[in-house]
Amino acid sequence: MRTGAVRALISGIAVSIACALAVCKADARPYDYSLGIRLGNYFAAEGKFFVSMSSAIDISAGLVNPFSPHYQFLVVSGAYNLHLTKRTAGLMPYIGAGLSAGTQFGDRSKERRRSRSFYMSADVPLGLEYKLPSSPVVFCLEWSPKVRFLTGVRFIPQSISLGFRYTFY
Repeated sequence: MRTGAVRALISGIAVSIACALAVCKADARPYDYSLGIRLGNYFAAEGKFFVSMSSAIDISAGLVNPFSPHYQFLVVSGAYNLHLTKRTAGLMPYIGAGLSAGTQFGDRSKERRRSRSFYMSADVPLGLEYKLPSSPVVFCLEWSPKVRFLTGVRFIPQSISLGFRYTFY
């Protein structure tokens, strides 16, 4: 992807975040923290900790491409998430900003299969949580496009995951 296209994408995301923040307000926080797993092209253990009524810190560690025979990434991620609207029937949309760092094991090329490389990206998680009524279980769907910047600039749009967490008050 060209640098101009990446800049335009980042600008569009920034404008979307600004508009969402301008029109949305939050209700009381739904829980103090939650622990669980995330499944998709990113298999991870994760924790989410509310720091105010509408904002939370999301931390995860896991594998990207866990079923690839050629290469995988061991990644640690952290994001600040802002829950945008009043909850309706347990639904909580959110948007955030974060960083991911990790290392790649292997390569598609047989010559570089034993190589290791480091990975760092800026992430923009967009998600939707659903808290079951009268239950401590939360389900989530998240799309987290990334812009890798440590080993060359690259846009990575295919980070989609489903997760579930157990909540604590």
